[in-house]
Amino acid sequence: MLTAVDHLVIVVADVAQAVETYRDLGFTVTYGGAVEDAGHHAALAVFGDFYIEFRGTDDPPPMLEEATSGRELDEAEGIHGIVLRTDDLDAEVARLKSNGFCVSGPVDDPIETSRGSMPRRTAAVDSSIPVGLVERHNTAAERSAFVGGRAAHPNTVTIAKRIYVAVESIDREMEGFEQLLGVPAPQPEMGTVIMSLMSVFYVGDVGIAVAEPRGPGPTADALSENGPGLFQILFRAEHLSRAAALMVDNGLPPPTWGTRLSGERALLVETAYPSNLFVALAGQP
Repeated sequence: MLTAVDHLVIVVADVAQAVETYRDLGFTVTYGGAVEDAGHHAALAVFGDFYIEFRGTDDPPPMLEEATSGRELDEAEGIHGIVLRTDDLDAEVARLKSNGFCVSGPVDDPIETSRGSMPRRTAAVDSSIPVGLVERHNTAAERSAFVGGRAAHPNTVTIAKRIYVAVESIDREMEGFEQLLGVPAPQPEMGTVIMSLMSVFYVGDVGIAVAEPRGPGPTADALSENGPGLFQILFRAEHLSRAAALMVDNGLPPPTWGTRLSGERALLVETAYPSNLFVALAGQP
């Protein structure tokens, strides 16, 4: 079964520019760790057992190349893929194939670095969103240490909570996501910050929100400008006012404040780079 969202891959034409943008947003982003040691020009933002990997369009992650459905990489700037962790890769591949998905792998795909090797097995799924699968036989502490350990983010972000997928119709897409993720579709709810009707599938502690626009807002903008696909990441933060002030101090426009359906406050930012990706922070003001 699928147990967690392992990491996200954000593809950009200029990694250095992306690092600068996300540091201005208050994230700790570092070059190096396992990825640089392996010879890639990449950077990581680490949140314990989960991380975001920034890769250049000239250096795509091999695991996800099979899951892009032939798209040109320069058209795929933004969240290029989501990698899901499983406790039984062979069984997961068999399940997906039985549901009609084209799956590449499994293959042995260890991460080799100057500090050693971290074994893993991977596969790629050709679906409506690029999906990688990874099976790791190591502890959460070992995985976290290997990619640099839990970072302290100046914007007070602690964890990622949701990843959003824009779709034209929830009704048309639900069966496909049920078959992809292996769980029944949750009851749709209204997303008041992104102005969409959404159904949130949880894989471990992270939700994958399938969102249909119901008014002007980020979901409608993403769908209009880039078509269906991954477009936003929501993080949990401890102090939103501190995060907002930090962004302004770093020369960014003030983020947009909103209120979630639960009454919780949120900040919404359309990143300067890549411009087709929204970042949201939710928590205490």
